[in-house]
Amino acid sequence: MNGKILLDTNILVYIYDPLDRKKQDRAIEIVDKLIRTNRALISTQVIGEFFMATTRAKRQLLTPAEALQRMRNYLAACQVVDVTQLISLEAIRGVETHKFWFWDAQIWATARLNQILEVYSEDFNSGSIIEGVRFTNPLTDDFELP
Repeated sequence: MNGKILLDTNILVYIYDPLDRKKQDRAIEIVDKLIRTNRALISTQVIGEFFMATTRAKRQLLTPAEALQRMRNYLAACQVVDVTQLISLEAIRGVETHKFWFWDAQIWATARLNQILEVYSEDFNSGSIIEGVRFTNPLTDDFELP
């Protein structure tokens, strides 16, 4: 899956979060380009987290109906990777070996076991490479979309 990018939930959520316009604009640009070039990947974990993050009561970004429509759009526009039993087991190893939080470990394991070489996320140390998976924060000022 060379050239494909696994998007973490936070990148998708920023598209709908007007609190930080700079990050919002950047997320829109990045996701749009990855979808147009057929390089965007999401996991079933990401799509579920997206619904929860955008519809939570404390700071609702989308209504449930709006979130469901966006989810349908992402499921149609991006390649979707299922979270499997093997990914869950690898995530456990990621927690033990690399001290990830479980949900972050599951993102890492999804990428690693599907030979996805890069993850776009704010939740990891940008530029780090862990067992062949590179983590990039595409919302930083110095990031240039390839």
